[in-house]
Amino acid sequence: MPTLPRRTFLAGIAATAAAHAAGAPPPRPGCQANAWNLDPARFDLLLTALGEMKELEFQGFETNIRFVQPQLDRATEARARLDAIGLEFVGAHTNLPEYEKAGPESAAAAVAKLAGEARQFGAHALVLSHAGLSPTGEFSAAALEAKVRALDLAGRRAMDAGLVLAYHNHQPEFRNQAAEASALAGHTDPKLVSLMFDIGHAWLAYPDAVAFFEAHHARVFGLHVRDFHNRVSVPLGEGEFPLRQLADAIRRTGWHGWLIDEEERPNDPDKPGKRATGPSRRTMKAIFGV
Repeated sequence: MPTLPRRTFLAGIAATAAAHAAGAPPPRPGCQANAWNLDPARFDLLLTALGEMKELEFQGFETNIRFVQPQLDRATEARARLDAIGLEFVGAHTNLPEYEKAGPESAAAAVAKLAGEARQFGAHALVLSHAGLSPTGEFSAAALEAKVRALDLAGRRAMDAGLVLAYHNHQPEFRNQAAEASALAGHTDPKLVSLMFDIGHAWLAYPDAVAFFEAHHARVFGLHVRDFHNRVSVPLGEGEFPLRQLADAIRRTGWHGWLIDEEERPNDPDKPGKRATGPSRRTMKAIFGV
């Protein structure tokens, strides 16, 4: 397994220190829990994963809301157990309700319920994924308008519940020269809709994903960072994703949101856990200085 040389590690720390001296606070290191084998019926598995994140010196975590929902009847106790680990609950991930069928108001009401649940466990944000408008990135003005309205309404309900709404992309939003992602960034209300920007997914479809981040960094609540070798997920630093280019963009913009390691392995029957997040955490320290 490749390791980062000491000179690379020190260069990352020095560059970040220089940015801090110029008045820009650093991004904060977080981790998505989907690198671990989890079960909604086994809250202890989530707690174990968070304990391992803490050992690796992550500061926050993100997880699918379904891994905390079974604890709603004992939310106070469950939150106390989460808080005791010492990580911030960055975001509870779920899907944007089907606004196309149910209508945007009904979808927003469902978001309000989910946001209220997530807040009971201390989450800062409700992270919403949804299918792209088109697998090719080609869509109608009417389809875009409907999604924008649904997201704005959902963002309002999340705000009313005390949470940030952060939209999480996959590859389709960045096909056709990032057509959908650019349209959503340009038409949704920035006060209501932030981005949980999965820059790894974006980069697979749009090589200029780092430039997109730089242009829209003020909207980015968190960054999902990934790495790929021949388009297969690998720990950070072991693939071709331009991590240094991203680190330079973060320093130039002074962005200081959540930098979240995403080690999703959807086709692996046994999730990698610390086998992937451990090496990735070392790379985050070396490249991003956090």
